This record gives sequence, C-alpha cells and structure tokens, in this order.
Amino acid sequence: MELSLISEKPNDSIPNQEKLFRIAKRLLVSVDEAKDAVQEINIKWWQMPPEKKHALQNVESYAVTMIKNYCLDRLKSREAQNLPVDESMLTIADEQGLARRIEQRDGLDWVSKLINTLPEPGRLIIQLREIENYEFSAIAQIVDLPETTVRVYLSRARKKLRSQYLKIDPHGI
Repeated sequence: MELSLISEKPNDSIPNQEKLFRIAKRLLVSVDEAKDAVQEINIKWWQMPPEKKHALQNVESYAVTMIKNYCLDRLKSREAQNLPVDESMLTIADEQGLARRIEQRDGLDWVSKLINTLPEPGRLIIQLREIENYEFSAIAQIVDLPETTVRVYLSRARKKLRSQYLKIDPHGI
C-alpha cells in the first residue's frame, strides 16, 4: 500500500513514515486513523524547536516513540483491537502452490490472533523486533525499558507464541 501523506514542509519531515504508518495501523486498526496519527506526529515534529531536533541522537527511535505514545493515547480514549498482521507482511514465492499459500495464510492468521493475546509490552516488542526488524537498543529506547528486559520480554513472548501455536498446529512452525 502506498502511503501518500501531504507535507507542507517536505524538507522537514520525519524519516521512515511508512514504518510509522505500519506501527500506527497495527495499534489503531483503522487505515484512516493510522494516516491521521502519522500526520499528527508530523505536525508535532514541525512545531518542535530546531535545537531540540538537532539534539536527538536517534530521530527514528524518537519518531517511533512519538507514534507509539500518540496511538496509546488514542486507544485509551476508546475501546479498540489490534489489527491482525496482514498477508503483505509475509513474502510468498510465486511458484508456491495454492495449498501452501492457504496454509501460510491460515498460519499467519493464527499467529496474528496469538500476538493479539500477548500482554503489553510483549505485543509491541514482538511487533518492533519481528515485523519491523528493530535492533534491541532501539526497542529499549522506544518502550523505555532496559535492553536486557526487552530481551526477556521477547523471549517469553516467543515461547508463549510457540507453545500456543503448537497446540493449534502440532506439525510445528
């Protein structure tokens, strides 16, 4: 999906807006709400004093923290569910058969449902590490936890997902 955000200040935009959009979409469910969230973060970014922007060590981590906090605030204001991981996040080779694609889609649906059962911050850590491919240091900064704690949460979340998935599909992951 092509994300077209209108930017009045294109030279002063937050980098990796597609990634911010995916995180917002995962947390907020609605594509429109996710686009709105990215726009709100851009507005906050534009209004930020230049000296504060230049003082940032990692703009991307800061932007992800901003989008996460914005989305969590939105979720606190209403009841919502996480958006399931969609098929576009899974690379399926063209030569694979229809049965294999259906099996992968079903497996992806189950994994998505299982991820949604994880408590926070495990759910967000899985999203950032396994889907967005963030480094542990960046995740630690985003969720405001020590890196070792992030690793523990990730390990526990993976184990829980694996055991729950094996109950559903005993042939394994």
